[in-house]
Amino acid sequence: MINIPSTEEFLGWHVGDGCISVTKKRNQYTLTGDLTQEFPFYKKIISPSFNKIFLEYLDSPVILRKYESVGVCGIYIFNKKFINMLKENFDLPVGKKLNIQIPKIIRTKEQQISFLRGLFDTDGSIYFCKSYTKRKCISLCNQLHYIPKIKIATISKILVGQVYNSLKNLGFCPRIQKPIQQRQNEFFMHSLVMDTNKDVTKWIKEIGFLNLKHLTKINIWKKFGFCPPNTTLQERLKILNNNLNPLVFYPKSINSYCVKEWTSQ
Repeated sequence: MINIPSTEEFLGWHVGDGCISVTKKRNQYTLTGDLTQEFPFYKKIISPSFNKIFLEYLDSPVILRKYESVGVCGIYIFNKKFINMLKENFDLPVGKKLNIQIPKIIRTKEQQISFLRGLFDTDGSIYFCKSYTKRKCISLCNQLHYIPKIKIATISKILVGQVYNSLKNLGFCPRIQKPIQQRQNEFFMHSLVMDTNKDVTKWIKEIGFLNLKHLTKINIWKKFGFCPPNTTLQERLKILNNNLNPLVFYPKSINSYCVKEWTSQ
């Protein structure tokens, strides 16, 4: 039985991957994610939550849609009543989220935790890095991706600052990174990272994730002590079910060395 997330968690989803579009002809709400990585999250968590929290504002239950040609899944709502409710109750902006902020109703510690989990479930990432400390000889420490990091990137500088303050209030030690502009005439991306074992462990224990995209990476890290990069959700599920060796994602030389080092321990 999956507990239905709160309204605060929905607000995190929206700030992460939601969009409100209003024109003379149409009112549209969308919340979308990657089809290959996030479909289970949308099917088991987001879609049922919408129908539980917002059914009174909808003409009918939402239907999760898949668009395989563009690799997207999500919820599409064409309902003026629902969109007006979002704007009036939560002060959510229409159009681009250049200056989107944490909604003002997010005040208490519990509300901050729910909002942050929703935000990082949709727009955040957890990944694992190698150690780049110079060593005289090859070792597991500088070959495998075992150092955990949790990150979020957004075009809203205001949002990153607010998330930073919320995390500090909750006892974390995040770092705001230098803004990056990938192409000329594009918005700068503002990012924040938690890159210590202490912070990542605290996040997993006190806030956590509901998105299987993130959970599978964490579970591989816990099981093997590392998590290879650039894997699909299906590959990670196979690894966790012992149907795929995580070392196959590394060069054969590293693969052979790691097997020897493990078996000698």
